[in-house]
Amino acid sequence: MKNVLICDHCGNENPFYQLNCTKCKSFLRARIVNIDFWDTLWKLFYSPVKTAENIIQAENKNFVVTVALLTAIKFSLLSLILMNAARSGENSNFSFIQGFIFGGVPLLVLIFIFTIIITFINKKNGIQGRVKDGLAVYFYSFSPMVLSLLVLTPIQFALFGGYWFTFNPSPFLMKPRAATVMYILELLMFIWSALLFITSTYAQTKNRIYSIFLGLIGFLVTTILITYLSISISLFLSR
Repeated sequence: MKNVLICDHCGNENPFYQLNCTKCKSFLRARIVNIDFWDTLWKLFYSPVKTAENIIQAENKNFVVTVALLTAIKFSLLSLILMNAARSGENSNFSFIQGFIFGGVPLLVLIFIFTIIITFINKKNGIQGRVKDGLAVYFYSFSPMVLSLLVLTPIQFALFGGYWFTFNPSPFLMKPRAATVMYILELLMFIWSALLFITSTYAQTKNRIYSIFLGLIGFLVTTILITYLSISISLFLSR
C-alpha cells in the first residue's frame, strides 16, 4: 500500500505531500500556499478526495483552528441536548460550559488521538504522513457540522427557543413535524461528515477498503464515545 509522488525527472518516490523531489529537487506538483475556506467547503461537496489532497498539500493550514473551534461548539451543543434529554422532565438543566467539557473538549482530544494513530498505522504500511496534515483534513471533514451550526442552529432556536437545547419540554411535543425535519437534517450532516472522514483517509492512503474501515471506525468511535459520555454524566449527576 503506497501513496507517493513519482518524480518525472529522476523517478524517485516521494511522500504524497512533498513539493520538491527529495533527491533532485525538481517540482513534483503545483504549489498550494493557502486554503480558501468557502471554496474548500464547496469543493468538499463535489470533489472531496481532491479537496482533501489540496488541504494536505497546502503550506498554510488556514482556518483549521476556526473549523476545529466551530466543530467543538457544535458538539458542545449536541452534548448539551443529549445531557438534558437524558434527564428530561427535571427542573434543572445543564449549561453550555458543561456541554463543552463533555462534548467539545473530548472531540478535540479524540481527533488528535485518532490522527496520531492513523499516521502511525500509515507509516507502518509504508505511507509517510504528517500529524498536522491529518489534523487539518479531519477537522475539515466536520465542515457539514460547521454548516449545521451556522445555518440549522439559528433556525432551531427560532422555532423552539431554548427548549431545543433544554428538552424541557421536548421539541417533539412542541412542534413534532418541525423537530423531525430538523433531526433528519442533522442526521444527513452526520452522514456527510462520516463520508468525508472516509475520503480524507483515502486521500492519504489511496486504499479504498482500508480507508472505509479506518475512516468509518474513527468517526463512529468519536461520536459514540461523546454520546456515551454525555448521557452517562447526565444520568450520574441525576442520582
